Amino acid sequence: MSLAPVRTRETKGFLIIAPLLALSVGLAVPAWAQLKPTTDPHIHAYVRSSSTMTGSLTIVGSDTMKPLTRHWERKLKEFYPHIDIRIQGSGSEQGPPALLEKTAQIIAVSRPLTPAEILEFKKRHGYEPTEVPVATDALAIFVHRDNPITGLTFKQLEAMFCKERRRQAEYSITKWGQLGLGGEWSQADIWLHGRTSTSGTAAFFREKVCLNGEFSPKVIEEPGSASIVVEIMKDRYAIGYSGIGYRTSTVRPVPLAERESDAFVEATFENAINGTYPLRRLLYLYVDKPPNEELPALVSEFVKFATSHEGQEIVVKEGFFPLPTEILNRFSAAWPQSVQPIESAKLP
Repeated sequence: MSLAPVRTRETKGFLIIAPLLALSVGLAVPAWAQLKPTTDPHIHAYVRSSSTMTGSLTIVGSDTMKPLTRHWERKLKEFYPHIDIRIQGSGSEQGPPALLEKTAQIIAVSRPLTPAEILEFKKRHGYEPTEVPVATDALAIFVHRDNPITGLTFKQLEAMFCKERRRQAEYSITKWGQLGLGGEWSQADIWLHGRTSTSGTAAFFREKVCLNGEFSPKVIEEPGSASIVVEIMKDRYAIGYSGIGYRTSTVRPVPLAERESDAFVEATFENAINGTYPLRRLLYLYVDKPPNEELPALVSEFVKFATSHEGQEIVVKEGFFPLPTEILNRFSAAWPQSVQPIESAKLP
């Protein structure tokens, strides 16, 4: 994917200083209050294993999930001040090689591992990595809050972001007027922002919207989810995709329809869980767990905390959505006593 030429024109709009400061250091600004669900009290509570736990743990992978994994790490250090958890990586694509080479005990990825990645790991080590879904995310299409667009279809998104026309769009969409906007918007260029090729978020968007086709060379690659939101905050004519947890008061998610005949659906918790929002996904941890071997205590503790009620409250605080209680409690029953791969969680 090519990097678009550096923009020379001056962008319009203004910045909200507090959200910008938070985003500039890579912290997700939580979604607006009306998007936040209540954490189900029936999700199992976290129980400390030991007051004297020590050890080290390396987690590699998703930039989208980094605020979440860092928050879990900070909370666990309150319980166990002598542990050392290192969180590395700027994209999901860095996770599978780290797990394969055993340079990380856990990887965080914003997409499931592919069959090829799982097969390669199994060929190398003789067993499959253990998959643990930890959160639900709605991948939002963000525009500046001044943008009057009321909804977008996947065909329109493809005509903007994708090089090929696998959804049979007649032409590329490069100006806001082509989407029905008038006045100052009619001749305004659309400035596209996306993630780098190492991003699981980019891979997910390319699969769902581009139907695995290539991105348009006009898409400006950004190093992180927060960077995309910052650019849209600064530019009234920009558009980009990022996790709903990165929403600020200066941008808004656009309702989406997968097909032209579908109604536009907003990126809310209810719509992500019930399956009506078309760009919903699960976020995962994958663990290197050899069969019939005890996991290091800190590895088990991290996963146990992430899937607990307290861990899912952090999911909500970071702007994501908790998993359904049934899935969380099913994993709790298997973790860490046996830690055998169980049927993957599926969205509706």
